[in-house]
Amino acid sequence: MTTLKSCVSACRYCRYYTPEGQRGGTCRLFNVSVKSGWKACSLSVPSFAPACENLVATPSFR
Repeated sequence: MTTLKSCVSACRYCRYYTPEGQRGGTCRLFNVSVKSGWKACSLSVPSFAPACENLVATPSFR
């Protein structure tokens, strides 16, 4: 399994960020209000990263 290293510098670039209003938003991971310019946490994931939760494991028979 590959581990994604976070290269997200601010909350606004994170997959879990949902904008609300002009300067802030919500972190869906922690369900808290955040500012878009805040430094992203270590659990941040880039907005366009592959969605691991959507992958389906298929057995390979050889």
